[in-house]
Parts: sequence; C-alpha cells; structure tokens
Amino acid sequence: MQTFLDEIKATPGVLGSSIYTTEKGVIATNLPEIFKANAQARIGSILQRIFKLNETVMLDVNSFEIQYDEALMLVKRLCNDSALIIICEPDAKVHLINMTVSMLTTEMLNSMENCEKIPTVQPPKDPEEVLTGPLAADLAQIKRALAKGIGPVAGITLKKAIKEWLKTEEPSKASLKSLTGILLQEIDDEKSKQGFLHDINKLIT
Repeated sequence: MQTFLDEIKATPGVLGSSIYTTEKGVIATNLPEIFKANAQARIGSILQRIFKLNETVMLDVNSFEIQYDEALMLVKRLCNDSALIIICEPDAKVHLINMTVSMLTTEMLNSMENCEKIPTVQPPKDPEEVLTGPLAADLAQIKRALAKGIGPVAGITLKKAIKEWLKTEEPSKASLKSLTGILLQEIDDEKSKQGFLHDINKLIT
C-alpha cells in the first residue's frame, strides 16, 4: 500500500496521504511527522462516521473536500470500511490529484483484504419518504409558496407532483428546479405563478 501512497505524493501539491480502515486503523501512511499516529486514527474514525451518516440519511456521498487555511484535505471512500485521506497544499490542483487516485483505486482495492463493496444508497421512490427526508424543510417551503397560489389543495398537489418528479429525477436540491416546472403547470394565474417562483427563488438558483 505504501507504494500507492508514494505515487499519490508525487502529484504536485500533495503533502502526504494515509489509508484508514475501521478494523485495523491506519494501515499505511506517508503524511508528515506532524500528523501523529493517534491523530490520524482519530481523523479516520470521524471521517468513516461521516460516510455512515450519509448512508443513514440516504445520501450517496463517497468523497468530499475540507478546506483549511493551511491545507486542503481530500477524502475518498475506498470501500465500505476504509478511506483514503490526502493532505494537500491549499491551492493544489484537485483535478490532477483525483486523476491520479482514480488510476490507482482498483489496484489499491485489490491489495486490501476484506474490502467490502460500498453499499449503494437507493433513493426513495415514495413521495411520503421524500417529504419527510433530507429535503423536508425545502419541500415545506415549496408547499407554503404553492398554497398562496392554489389554496388548501397544495399538499395533495405537491405529493402528486413529487410522484411525477421521481419518475425521471433523483430527489435532491439540484433537481428541485424540475419539480418546480411540474408544479407551475398546476397554477393557472400568471401572477400567482410569478409569486410562487419569487418565494422559492433561493431554492432553485
């Protein structure tokens, strides 16, 4: 595993990296000495909990970046219980680092024991699940805005629109704009349409 980390470190801007597993802790590292072994293990444990939390709330997140003033941390989930943690200079070229990691990922996985496949998070297909899921606050705001234009049937209309929306989109903030398009068809008055769009503008831009 050390060879793979050394290849990643050769990428401009990379200060070092480590691989953390839930079962064995840090199994390989070439991070600077300032990153003590117990600190690396603690960071790895926290990051793994973040990935597990994403599963709980039905978010399919398997990599992320954390920007600090002094450094940039890139985290990639390798498999169900392991993660690659890369520490870079603040202005490192992330796309080059990701390219290097992508080329090495398969080999790294083949070199790891008991590396279970990352579980695929299935997005909810039931409108009720969506209404009470991570988008609950946004959809409540949309419902209030919709009620101004069509009255007390807003809840039923929103549920019907979500059912239609889920046929072609995954429920996410990025796809709320397409849900809005479906709902606009339910508002007859042009002035009410404009009011609806004004009220939810921050959600869809």
